[in-house]
Amino acid sequence: MTKMTYRLLGRTGLKVSNIALGVATFGSQWGPRWTMPAAEADTLLGVALDHGINFFDTANVYNRGESETWLGQALRRRSARDQVVIATKCGYRTDPRDVNSGGCSRRNVVASVERSLRRLGTDHIDLLYLHLWDGVTPVEESLAAAADLVSAGKIRYVGLSNVPGWYAGQAEAVARWRGWPVPAAVQLNYNALERTIEHEFFPFTEATGVGLVAWGPLANGLLTGRYRVDLEERRITGDGRMTQTFTTGDVDPFRPVVPRVIACLTDLAARTGRTPGQLALAWILSKPEITSVAVGVSSGDQLLENLAALEISLPPEDLARIDEASAQPTPYPYTFLADGIQALVHGPEQLRAVRPTTP
Repeated sequence: MTKMTYRLLGRTGLKVSNIALGVATFGSQWGPRWTMPAAEADTLLGVALDHGINFFDTANVYNRGESETWLGQALRRRSARDQVVIATKCGYRTDPRDVNSGGCSRRNVVASVERSLRRLGTDHIDLLYLHLWDGVTPVEESLAAAADLVSAGKIRYVGLSNVPGWYAGQAEAVARWRGWPVPAAVQLNYNALERTIEHEFFPFTEATGVGLVAWGPLANGLLTGRYRVDLEERRITGDGRMTQTFTTGDVDPFRPVVPRVIACLTDLAARTGRTPGQLALAWILSKPEITSVAVGVSSGDQLLENLAALEISLPPEDLARIDEASAQPTPYPYTFLADGIQALVHGPEQLRAVRPTTP
């Protein structure tokens, strides 16, 4: 059996499994791509617990709330609530008739937590993410509401999800200044096809200690090895179906980086006897900046396949191959932070003294 490993969530004392189970598919409201029968959801949760997963990721909008309900019920059937870390989220609009049912206002954060507690059937939420920056609510209002919920014992930790780097920095600084709980984690899309967070959030987590949780590690299925992408004919072929996401737009499969990364992973898979998806996960898990990777699956077999990534220790040359295949042009202003420009500031000798590993 794959041995699970655990990491501290940021600078907290909370230990979470390196692989978290995303349970957006728990429920019956989102159609066949994003649902499963309740019995299968219950079995899947049992497989996760049996293999050491203690970190479960849901949201108040997943399957219109059923995800939280089914997760809570499955945990109660196993008397496992006290052994796991439940992360849920609020921010997306939940009622088209109520203009205040979305966003990160005090009103909605507090109301959303109360509803989530009822659906989960628990007296506290371990980690509450603001699901996204709503573009309107001042960060002070959202953090003050979260701080009050922590004081009331209804949530244990505060997190951020799908936010720009400047917002995360502002939230961390404001929380420290006001004496409120600082964000314990930031959850962001990260995989070999989506590496933009490396520029802003890898340094941010190193500087602040905020934990970084990756979602979408297999790029909606593109990195599982089941697909081939033809850029010229703009066609995808394969023996699987690519999951669509309702919240962030479909992954663009026709960027030049996509077939390049798929080819790299497929080649490594043939040489190592692993699947491309396992290698894509192992590449993420090798990043010291990543605390946990939230995987979404539709069966226990898929989860076991993903968990096998924990057994893989890719050598530096294979990690470098994936890095090279997935590399994309560095955007401004990060070009000015590269060693070549920094040498013009500090001088090459001093730069080598500051960065000993710099060639």
